[in-house]
Amino acid sequence: MRQMNDIFEVKSLVKTIALCVFTFGLYVIYRLFTLTNQVNGNVGKPISRLFVTSAILVHLISFFGLVIYFTANGSPELLIFSKLMHVVSSIFHVTWLIKIRNRINLATGVEKGSKFWLNPFLSSFLHVIYIQYKINQVLQVNTKQQVASNAI
Repeated sequence: MRQMNDIFEVKSLVKTIALCVFTFGLYVIYRLFTLTNQVNGNVGKPISRLFVTSAILVHLISFFGLVIYFTANGSPELLIFSKLMHVVSSIFHVTWLIKIRNRINLATGVEKGSKFWLNPFLSSFLHVIYIQYKINQVLQVNTKQQVASNAI
């Protein structure tokens, strides 16, 4: 397993959950973007910038369509359009999460069966919260190992 300390950092899960909720999901997109940037420099096949940009744009179109609908008494057509864009955004989201999960597992050398392996089901449904939980888990073990080796 490669040193995740060089790629990621520990972040509070409570703060991650709060940001996901209080930003109405915008933090999820931001975190996916930052995870992509962190992982892309450490794998042979990075996640395409075109894919990332498309996913962000579709999400923002869906999000702002709903905001306009609810704040400006938008038309029923706008609501239908926003819902359709949300479906497309959800497909991008799950695909993006799978790409990040696979590359984190690859970059860190974690294999299926390891307690640090990112489960595809949990990664898809708990998003960046689960991914951050696993990152924190690995980094805490790495820190303990470093402290123990320095004490010797």
